[in-house]
Amino acid sequence: MLTDLRNFSMTAFPARRLRVGSSTLTAREQPPHEVHVDAYELGDRCVSAADFHAFLRARPDDANHLDIDCIDPCFIVHRADGFALRPGCADFPMIQISYWAAAAYCNWLSQLEGRRVVYDLRSREADLDAEGYRLPTEAEWEAACRNGHPAELVTPGDTVNTADAGPACRRLRAGETLAGNFLPGQPAPVPVAGLPADAVGLYGMLGNVREWCHDYYGPYGPEFRRNPAGARKGSFRVVRGGSFVDPATDVGPASRMAAYEDTKCEVYGFRVARSR
Repeated sequence: MLTDLRNFSMTAFPARRLRVGSSTLTAREQPPHEVHVDAYELGDRCVSAADFHAFLRARPDDANHLDIDCIDPCFIVHRADGFALRPGCADFPMIQISYWAAAAYCNWLSQLEGRRVVYDLRSREADLDAEGYRLPTEAEWEAACRNGHPAELVTPGDTVNTADAGPACRRLRAGETLAGNFLPGQPAPVPVAGLPADAVGLYGMLGNVREWCHDYYGPYGPEFRRNPAGARKGSFRVVRGGSFVDPATDVGPASRMAAYEDTKCEVYGFRVARSR
């Protein structure tokens, strides 16, 4: 059963029209504009280290080892006999993987369910008409985040202040529990469902790890877009949600950043999506 190989559930979102972007943040989020997104499903939490390790055990040749960084403070290490999950790390987000390592994981889930895969890992192209698992578009990500963080919980600048998470959050941090090799007392991620879910049942959308989105990064335009999927080409992808090292101004439903798609860093993770 696929549910035995993953720790997340898929949350359904209906088709909707919404306003994305912000006029009060940086030039990256401007101008605000209207988009339509078709119905889709989104993982209720980030893919965990245990989730990703199950993929590596099942299909060790499917992920290019260059797309996974096993240098400290990683949660998965590369041993002579393959990849190993460090003790105490199972529930933390899978980090230090490139965009294409995340895509390889999505393809594996698709194959397990007999769905047509979205990603061609050789040509580095994607077919969004395929029904398989994929990374969410940034419009889908923002729509889900805004559903879970109603306007009354968001500051006028479209940011959520996560700078003072309190003792409960600090106890959950990898650095406090000595998971992986994060230094005690230093900033670190929390488990994928370690803090309460938002209003629609999604965990960790804001402030844990930056989440890879499908889109090539590009500037916004003012025009209405239907199912926008980013720039036509490029080397930088959109990441959303902010991370445990980011200031509050970079943590909110509208805030967007760009990352080179081969980046492997302790602040990058992902959750999966699929079309309905």
